[in-house]
Amino acid sequence: MRFGVALDLHAPATHAHEVAWQNLRDQALKAEEVGLDLVVVPDHLAYRAGGDGDYAIQEQPVGARESFTVAAALAATTTTIDIGHSMVNAPYRTPAMLAHLAATVADVAGGRYSLGIGVGNSFDYDQLGVAADRRVARFEECVEIVEGMLTTGSVDVNGEHWSASRAELVLRPNPDCRPPIVVAAGGPRTMRTAVRFGDSWNGWCPSDPASTVPTDLVRLLSHTCEQLGRDPLGIGRTFDLGVDPLDLAGKRNLSLEVLARLAELGADEVRCYPASAETHANRMEAIVALADLAREV
Repeated sequence: MRFGVALDLHAPATHAHEVAWQNLRDQALKAEEVGLDLVVVPDHLAYRAGGDGDYAIQEQPVGARESFTVAAALAATTTTIDIGHSMVNAPYRTPAMLAHLAATVADVAGGRYSLGIGVGNSFDYDQLGVAADRRVARFEECVEIVEGMLTTGSVDVNGEHWSASRAELVLRPNPDCRPPIVVAAGGPRTMRTAVRFGDSWNGWCPSDPASTVPTDLVRLLSHTCEQLGRDPLGIGRTFDLGVDPLDLAGKRNLSLEVLARLAELGADEVRCYPASAETHANRMEAIVALADLAREV
């Protein structure tokens, strides 16, 4: 089972230095040095003060570094570790431009980049002028266009929400550098999209060894594969998971239990969100501790 770490790109303006490029670079290099397999970055714009979203705080707005810019810079800086997203917010960009961005990062990474796509959260859509209705339908069309362009170099899709009229990705990646598409899915419709177009599937796993969520998700994945005639072993299984490698919340052993359970379920990859204080120094410590945690699984 591969282990990855999610780098935090979020900060209020008063703490922007904590997500400065130099810190993000050092965190990725540290993850590479200690033997982790993957770093992933989130894809958000901004959280209003006191608003919705996991990273919102009461006192002031929270921003985020732009994920494709960071992913490309990390790919250019590192040499062995894989780079990815968890997850690209599908409505933020037109599908053809999303494929274009992914192809460019794949070229920079030289085969070390994977494109994760999710339905996304709508708390900041009005800031981007993005419609928040029928998110799953928009997601389905987006993934179809992106997969077609990255795989064949062209699509001609006239969807209800997204269209790409004779769109061409002339400089698409060589087959050996084509970025795997990781599709986030937690329900029947999004799971069908993952099975139809994804190289891998991704689901969120609660940090609770007693939770049935991962088992239920794997069961839904297998059932959907059977419905659509795809070999369930032919699609990768990835999970996102909050962990406590530094035992800051006294839950390190629980993290080990959940990770062992995911290994039993046949997970190919786990992207870990380490519990840590909101400083670069503590995040560096958490990356080292995460590598130690991974070796115990």
